[in-house]
Amino acid sequence: MPAAVWQVRVRTKLDDLHQQLSFLAARGAGNAARVAALRAQLSGVEAVLGRSGVVEWLRGGRLEYAWQSIHAVERAMVELRTPAELLGLLPAYQAAAAQFLKADDKVLTAFDASTDVGAPALFQAKVRALLQQYHSASDEFHESVRRLRNRMLGLSVFALVAEALMVLAQWRSRDVQLLKPPTDAAGVPAWRLLFFVLIAGALGAFISALPSMINSRSGGLPYKLPFQQGLLKLAIGPLVAVVGIMLVIGGLVETTVNSTAALLGVAIVFGAGQQAVTAFADRRASELLTPVTKS
Repeated sequence: MPAAVWQVRVRTKLDDLHQQLSFLAARGAGNAARVAALRAQLSGVEAVLGRSGVVEWLRGGRLEYAWQSIHAVERAMVELRTPAELLGLLPAYQAAAAQFLKADDKVLTAFDASTDVGAPALFQAKVRALLQQYHSASDEFHESVRRLRNRMLGLSVFALVAEALMVLAQWRSRDVQLLKPPTDAAGVPAWRLLFFVLIAGALGAFISALPSMINSRSGGLPYKLPFQQGLLKLAIGPLVAVVGIMLVIGGLVETTVNSTAALLGVAIVFGAGQQAVTAFADRRASELLTPVTKS
């Protein structure tokens, strides 16, 4: 049983390819050796399906190996198909490739049904070139998405660690206060006040990010970019809240904080302002997902 969604997709694709190979093998004895070799290549993909550790999850080696092997088998199967079969499959190949290739790419526009069937070798070469270009673009796209996911995850972890260290340092240090307590919180320990400010900042980040996260789409990708974007916002929001309140207390922002409620309210506002900091990640994710989500 597949342990992850991406493995379900791989498993489904493997089953489909095995069915196609069975059909190709039954059609002629001359295909038997080639089909057996392709089945052996697919069996290597089946061996990597299963649970993986955190390091493998970050690197994505199994995922890339699985899909690149599947792509290689798909390209090799072109030689086993008749020109009529390739002509029937061509629209599906072109539609899949159009998600990643430009509309005027030569490998998409180089086909002519009236002449291609009469030149089987050339037709097969054109189809293989289309699949090669499409598969390369798809692999590069998924690698870019995985790198972005890892960067956002790294930033989120760094922000959470920084916040934990801030609370710990404030708890250990009684001489230096990062935040000046309001008059109605004079007896509250500084670390506890800082902790509540961080929570308020996370609340503001959550409120501001909620609409975009509800409307976001992952395009069927295995990397769950919308989830990573939301995690980054929740991690950055508290830091922005603390920095903003420091600016207020330092007199760099024209407002005053005279009560705990006002302090937490300002923290929520600044936490919501994390959008200005995390906008770069949102733009990059949108750029990457646009070719997939529009299809």
